[in-house]
Amino acid sequence: MEAENTLAKYITAAGDKAAYDAACKRLLANKTILAWIMKSCLEEYRDFEAEEQRNT
Repeated sequence: MEAENTLAKYITAAGDKAAYDAACKRLLANKTILAWIMKSCLEEYRDFEAEEQRNT
């Protein structure tokens, strides 16, 4: 039953991707973490303190 095994793999992979997506959303919902990401990646926020970014 190769089809069942392949289907089971696809279902498992979809569940893993959904769990990964949910974990990323929870991480980025944390304003402190998002402030540090913005400070590190966006030029316009480089001179801000992370605390200032959280409050804007």
